[in-house]
Amino acid sequence: MSLTETAVTRGLAVICDDADTVDCVLKNDFSLATTLAPGDLVTSIFDDQNQGKALQFFHEARSLGAAFDWELVVCLGSGPVALHCAAATLEGGLLVIVAGTRDSTFTMIEELLRINNEQTNSMRILVKDLQVASRRLKERDRSTYDAMTTLNSQMASMQRELIKKNRELAELNQQKNYLLGMASHDLRTPLNSIALIAQYLQTAKGNVLDQETLEMVDAIRTSSKFMATLIDDLLDLTKIEAGNLELHRTRFALLPFLDKVVQRNATLAHSKQIAIVHQAAAEVEIEVHWDAIKIEQVLNNILGNAVKFSSAGSTVTVSTTACAGTAVIEVRDEGTGMSAAELERIFTPFAAGKEGTGGEKSTGLGLAIARRIVEGHGGTIDVISAEKVGTTFTITLPV
Repeated sequence: MSLTETAVTRGLAVICDDADTVDCVLKNDFSLATTLAPGDLVTSIFDDQNQGKALQFFHEARSLGAAFDWELVVCLGSGPVALHCAAATLEGGLLVIVAGTRDSTFTMIEELLRINNEQTNSMRILVKDLQVASRRLKERDRSTYDAMTTLNSQMASMQRELIKKNRELAELNQQKNYLLGMASHDLRTPLNSIALIAQYLQTAKGNVLDQETLEMVDAIRTSSKFMATLIDDLLDLTKIEAGNLELHRTRFALLPFLDKVVQRNATLAHSKQIAIVHQAAAEVEIEVHWDAIKIEQVLNNILGNAVKFSSAGSTVTVSTTACAGTAVIEVRDEGTGMSAAELERIFTPFAAGKEGTGGEKSTGLGLAIARRIVEGHGGTIDVISAEKVGTTFTITLPV
């Protein structure tokens, strides 16, 4: 059996301890004659007649820090095959590479060392240095051994530093979420009080306020309501980013639920002389297993945006279909639409866009929250839009 036929594009990578026992199998593209799993001896893959040479290979790797260009016979399911082997000491173990060619061993090392984006450039330099060191190790050049030891130490230091930085970032994010949550709780109650007082001043019997003052009171009420909505969105986003998206799923009929949501949003739409219609296919007479409150929050956000960016006399259409265990809810408006640049950042938190046709503001959080809720249900949310034509949101959810 030729080498080209069996293993030129495949490889094996394991990490073993000082007793040659496998700790972890990183890669195994070969059909070995015997299974290789954590706890097995890595030397079991080599042909019996090559056991002595295999032990020399491991001894060299541990004594010099690395071993390259060793050709050992490996027992594959189709028969013994001579393959290229390389090894390098790691912190707490030994990395063993088996591949069809010498170049393949270096390719595998490069892939395994590309741990993350921050270390990519350093790892490429390390691989080049390892290739240089491998040629010098044939002559047992002591200076090369020292260089490899230094490089391994640097790599370990970089990994430790990366772990430290990731831990610090996680702690900072946790502190940020805590502060946002605390601030939002402390602000929501007084803002609601301000909004209620403003509403009372607007609607109180025997109101003696002049028109200009009433307009100022309305501005107070509108701003308070907007701030309260922003705080609610901040609380939701903080919980979601902290991994606390709680879904309380219940089973309920889909069509009455959608009719109720559309009806509630129709009141807001009517104030802007915009119609909302619901078109449901016959197969929508089904039950779904969703968190009704969360999905209503998603729909309210999308319908609210449709009304916000539509003009008087236009129509917002809600279409619902169901097929093969999946429900599809489509919200289509005839509003101002979005540019390609706006579409790219529409689901990004705090990516507030333009004002609505009635001067309405946006927190920039609603759609980011909506997407996370839908994905938490195992679904997807997509959008297409064209400026001066309108926007269509499509929500796909397993029932």
